[in-house]
Amino acid sequence: MVDHYTNKMDGMVAIVTGASRGLGRAIAKEFAAEGAKVMVSARRNSPTGLAGTAVETAEAIRLRGGEATALTCDVSNEEQVMFMVGQTLDIYGRIDVLVNNAGIMVLGKTLLDIVPEEWDESVAANLRGPYLCSRAVLPTMIEQKKGSIINIGSRMGSSHEQAGGVLYSATKAAVHMFSLCLAEEVREHNIAVNILSPGGLKTEGSAAIPWTQGDWERRVEPEAVGPSAVYLAVQDAAAFTGQLVNRSDFGETWGV
Repeated sequence: MVDHYTNKMDGMVAIVTGASRGLGRAIAKEFAAEGAKVMVSARRNSPTGLAGTAVETAEAIRLRGGEATALTCDVSNEEQVMFMVGQTLDIYGRIDVLVNNAGIMVLGKTLLDIVPEEWDESVAANLRGPYLCSRAVLPTMIEQKKGSIINIGSRMGSSHEQAGGVLYSATKAAVHMFSLCLAEEVREHNIAVNILSPGGLKTEGSAAIPWTQGDWERRVEPEAVGPSAVYLAVQDAAAFTGQLVNRSDFGETWGV
């Protein structure tokens, strides 16, 4: 039996990118627990060698009684993105939610340390990916006259004092502005676009960063982000859009 809470997403179809581990996996599992059918997307292998696959996430969802399909997709590759969206429509017939979670985190390197190939790879994953995925799902959402796009932001994209560095902070700041502008573009079609900043998490990726050990105990498990992601998933433009929200404030200043 799946651990349904209130079936808030019953009948909905969601795509979650970068769902092989960490935050993406937690969001995909939470969506399924709330009744959604989930397309679990991730690259075949982590560029940093971290464990976890989309297949494993989908299997974990199905073991709990949920419905999920795993698919390999590099979000910076237009052909693969279009195939992912096409497969979702072929299997489930609609797309209600897109979570642009896939990305690359490069921290602790100065501008002179970062080689051009590394810069381009991060921009491709962190900014081109949300652009391609959003562009691919929007025709369907416009036809449905409803949808929700959730872009994973970061406090490092809002404050230079958060130690994101020139590359990661620049890409996340770009995602923030991309989202706010897109929200205005698609408001007339009743499509919500919001940015969810999860805060410090205890993920496999974070564990590999030495300086995170200093605040490890203050970080939360990625599962803590699930309820706030569900809240954003069920919104439309008439209800809640064009917002940059912090997971830590959920239930207090938003989502009440």
